[in-house]
Amino acid sequence: MRLLRSILIVLILSLVMVAGIRAESASPFAPPELASAPSQIDSSATELPDLESQAVNIPGLKAVLIVGPIDGDHGSWTNREKDNMELAARELEAHGVTVHRFYTPNNSWSQIVAAARGAHFLLYRGHGIAWSSMPHPTVGGLALKDDLVSADRIRAELDLAPNAIVMLYACFSAGSSSIDNPPIDSTEAHRRVAQYSSPFLDKGVAGYYANWLGDAFQMFVRYLFGGAPLGQAYETYWNFNSSTVERHTHPSHPGLSLWLSKDYWNNRWEYNNAFVGRHDQTLQDLFGSPVLQLTIESVTHIADPLQPPNSYSIGVHSANGKSFNWTATVSPSGLKWLNLDRLSGTSGEQISLDIMPGGVAPGTYQAEIRFVADGSHASSASQTLMVTLHVASRVKTVYLPLAR
Repeated sequence: MRLLRSILIVLILSLVMVAGIRAESASPFAPPELASAPSQIDSSATELPDLESQAVNIPGLKAVLIVGPIDGDHGSWTNREKDNMELAARELEAHGVTVHRFYTPNNSWSQIVAAARGAHFLLYRGHGIAWSSMPHPTVGGLALKDDLVSADRIRAELDLAPNAIVMLYACFSAGSSSIDNPPIDSTEAHRRVAQYSSPFLDKGVAGYYANWLGDAFQMFVRYLFGGAPLGQAYETYWNFNSSTVERHTHPSHPGLSLWLSKDYWNNRWEYNNAFVGRHDQTLQDLFGSPVLQLTIESVTHIADPLQPPNSYSIGVHSANGKSFNWTATVSPSGLKWLNLDRLSGTSGEQISLDIMPGGVAPGTYQAEIRFVADGSHASSASQTLMVTLHVASRVKTVYLPLAR
């Protein structure tokens, strides 16, 4: 089956490149090469207040950048999109983001999947894909070197960080395509954007941007790291058209906004700028301080000096989906009756707390174990577990009958 699938992909790509056909098989198409600036632009975009005072500084972020072959691996158009992607890459790196580049011909899907595990940003410039015939095709996916990645493969294989940001430059991703004749209407644009964004949203993505212009990704990143909410970053980019913007919600994710903007370009309206996601959230909201949560808040143990040790299992979890490393501190230190199997770990793990009353004189003993998410000073990133040991000279066990 894998060999047959590979043969079909090669045949489809060969037919598209050689004959330019559009059949029921998947066909990749790029946005049109734009020769002039759009007319009828309302330049009254939202102004960002005092970016410097709201600048976001979040350590540990990761981005995966992909450029597919548009006119070959090293054609002029492909090279231009590599340059445009580098604008975004440098912007991300300026904010401390680790960037992994997969520019054709070096964009193996298996390597992308491995690098994208836990990534906070996924940016793609290349062909959009129509999987059925025009004018109402099934759309979605990424066109890589010798590989068309479907929406279902994105759902099954891509494992981004919770609340990740996705940016696409591709036909259909913002609505219009280079092969629409006649131009599409609002209903079709809404359908295409909803369909193209769905596999990413199904994986927990918080923001989806689709735009045809070269510096759009760079500027979206700049605005986001300047503290702008996701929707405001979209509205602040220069080709956002406030007089034509259409505001909807996503049909499959009704809690997410779906906004469409169009320009009058080359004597026709083009839907070339779209946003889907949590418009009121900032990067700090999405990727900032984690919320550390323990599965139990306190432990109280009653025993006599002859009883064996007793173990309690404690889960250290993230309440908002932001993974983190943690450390634990026991106070007072050096207690012989209390032991943790480790003092550091990763969110989602279980640890064992052992209470050992053997040899302890009768009395009440208390300790605090403070768990803190590494690198965060927010109050939500720590929690204290209270541990109390009551040692009695003799402990009696009373068994009560069950009432029926």
